[in-house]
Amino acid sequence: MQDSGTFKLDDGKDFVIEHRLDDEGGLSIWFHGGLVARHGGRFERYLSHLEQLAQIADEANVAHVHCHLEDLGEVLSRAQHAIYRMLHAMRSHGRSVTIYATGEAPEQSEHLRMSRLFVEGVSKQPGAPVKLTETRRAS
Repeated sequence: MQDSGTFKLDDGKDFVIEHRLDDEGGLSIWFHGGLVARHGGRFERYLSHLEQLAQIADEANVAHVHCHLEDLGEVLSRAQHAIYRMLHAMRSHGRSVTIYATGEAPEQSEHLRMSRLFVEGVSKQPGAPVKLTETRRAS
C-alpha cells in the first residue's frame, strides 16, 4: 500500500493528483491543474486513478478523507462529477469527508458551488459526516 503518491497526466504540467496517508487514518488528496480531456486514454487513466484512490482508502482502513480542490483548474463536468462519485463511494464505506475549496477564480468558484451542492445533498442521507471548508489565500 502506498503512503503517498503522485498521478500525472502526460508530462504532469497540466494536471496532477497527489495523495498521502497519515498515521491517524486520514487520506489527503490534492487536485492541481485542469482536466479538459473528454474521453480517450487520458480520461480513462484519470478515472482509473480515482478508483485506485478509493481502493487505497479501503485497504488502509481510512477513517477520514481530506479532498483539496483549491488548486483544481478548469475541468469538464464528467471529470468533476467523477470526483464527487469517488467521495460518495468513500463516504458510503463509513469514511468522513472534508472538502477544501476556494472561490478566488472563476473555475474555482464552480468547484466551490458544486462542493456546496454535494455536501448539502449527502448530508441529508444517513452516513459519515461530510463538510466543506472554504479556504482563502493570504494576500
